[in-house]
Amino acid sequence: MIVEDGTGLNDANSYASVEFADDYFSARGVSEWTDLETEVKEQSLIRATDYIDSIFQWYGKKEFEHQALRFPRVNIRDYEGAEIKEIPLCLKQAVCEAAMIVSNGTELFQTKDENGTVVSENITSLAFTYAKDESSEKTTSTTLYDTINTKLRGLFRENLSNRIISGKVERV
Repeated sequence: MIVEDGTGLNDANSYASVEFADDYFSARGVSEWTDLETEVKEQSLIRATDYIDSIFQWYGKKEFEHQALRFPRVNIRDYEGAEIKEIPLCLKQAVCEAAMIVSNGTELFQTKDENGTVVSENITSLAFTYAKDESSEKTTSTTLYDTINTKLRGLFRENLSNRIISGKVERV
């Protein structure tokens, strides 16, 4: 794993190191991360970086033409208006949150309906019906997780085309 250090590395594949993630989760009492093998942590951080770099439309532009990742950037400010000159702390934290999701076996780019085709679903006052069949294994959507979105607010262009708002789904 090669961690972007703010110099625009042409072979970087993560914004957060295993050590950063270990400290991040330790400070929050998340013991599930501690129990993972180092290789799994690295793979999760790389996949999380891939997801975050792909899903968001960042403000500003890449600082170096040759850099592998979308950060570092120029002409970008945080949500409070301060100019960002390094890899933002909130970006490293968001990568950690996404890595935890990956390490738990969730695919960030794809979600599958484990229960089958829609036969019945109750969302507030809406109801859908699902029937399980072979086609239920198809990718149904891309999800933007609130913990990631919240940490990165202000760094990307918010519009409904790159964002899916989730709600509570009750299976009946």
